[in-house]
Amino acid sequence: MFRAIAISLLMIVSLLIASEINANTVDMQVYKGELRFVVPAQQAGGSLLIRYRSKTREVVRISINGLALTNTTTNEVTRLHDQSASLSNRYDHEGYWVTDVDYSDLSLGNDNYRIQGRLTLYLIGSQRTRNFSVYLKPEANKKPPHSTIDWGLGN
Repeated sequence: MFRAIAISLLMIVSLLIASEINANTVDMQVYKGELRFVVPAQQAGGSLLIRYRSKTREVVRISINGLALTNTTTNEVTRLHDQSASLSNRYDHEGYWVTDVDYSDLSLGNDNYRIQGRLTLYLIGSQRTRNFSVYLKPEANKKPPHSTIDWGLGN
């Protein structure tokens, strides 16, 4: 009984730490908001949008560093340049203040990709940094190869 509880707790903690998700649009909770990863369908895998959303104005600027796209089928790694963006006076239809970091001219295709990087949130007088790892796939009906996470999918 104790062993089953310990294993279940370990799995839950590892899921929370890894923040690995599989979808075409992924939301990940971060300090004072959320980070949204989007591969627009109309772009046919030609761009990646990373959007920071927050209900507060405490975050002044964000920075995405060390961003790497790994094709999980071929294990080919593409490193993308670091970018930062200041929060603007723009908000979305859900009432979140938003800022966008856009990576265009990519060749994502229909393959499954793992996106890894580091987000830094700059607040007045301080900053917060968090590593992230996210699975993105335009056709999110298949479990990523070698995944230890139960995606709830049949194949």
